[in-house]
Amino acid sequence: MSAKQLLRLVILFGVVLVLWGAAALVRRREAAPAAGDAFRLPPIMRSQVDTVVLSDSAGTVVLAKKDTSAWTANGHRADMQGVADLLTALTDSAPGGELVAERKASHAALGVDSAGGTRVRVEAGGRTLAELVVGHRAPELSGGYVRRAGEEPTWLVRGGLVNALSRRGDEWRDHRIATVPPDSIAAIEISRGARRYTVRRGGSGWTLSPGGAADSAQAEQLVAAYHTVDATGFATAAQADSERFERPDRRTRLLRKDGTPLLTLLFDSTAAGFRVRADTGKTVYTMDGYSVDRLVPADSTLAASRVRGKTR
Repeated sequence: MSAKQLLRLVILFGVVLVLWGAAALVRRREAAPAAGDAFRLPPIMRSQVDTVVLSDSAGTVVLAKKDTSAWTANGHRADMQGVADLLTALTDSAPGGELVAERKASHAALGVDSAGGTRVRVEAGGRTLAELVVGHRAPELSGGYVRRAGEEPTWLVRGGLVNALSRRGDEWRDHRIATVPPDSIAAIEISRGARRYTVRRGGSGWTLSPGGAADSAQAEQLVAAYHTVDATGFATAAQADSERFERPDRRTRLLRKDGTPLLTLLFDSTAAGFRVRADTGKTVYTMDGYSVDRLVPADSTLAASRVRGKTR
């Protein structure tokens, strides 16, 4: 081979290397999102959003706006703090995201595949504003993995969005059974099986009937327990349909000074605790035994003790 032919081969090899490098660079740029394409939610106005649909392997929760102050979760009263946190996160354009994977092959490991992820659709007037797939929480629990529906790149997103979307199923429902101001309670009628008694507020303290004087501190604790009454969960539809509260295991009735009722709760015991319903409501809640004992205690815990001949 002559020197001239060798020079031509070297030049040709150099051209091939340049072309290969350029092609590889183009492919890399096409595969990766552009520098300005960091994860951002589209601009969303809080007042616009009227529906958020969350679907995962366990089922679907539809959060629907009822009015300016109330939402529902699958037709039930929604936990407004949870909804407020979600709306705040959806309308917050500040938090960005760190690109952690570019290909679909990583979706399952990060929990953003169709089997393990939670699909989130945000709507306003029937129009989709955003659609995401939310996966596993990050190891440090300061965020989680998110991708836009229909796209392959997955981002580690920190901030309130993933935290707000970490609720599942009935966690979106309002667990508040009742709120009763302590000063409005003049008497509490309690039934525990066949045992019945009344705690009544008087000018000089609380009385227990039957039983005489009541322990004022214990009576005040009982009244305070009704300030906020929260359930631990909800009975299933089948459990609620089969429940019969005509003869509850326990019952409590709160009365005003004029004798009119403030609240009546019915309790039916189960192996895991109690099912609870207000006499004027349809929702059947669940509560643990400790919480129920605070609301419907044995009368012996309210009786005044005598110390050195004086009633306490």
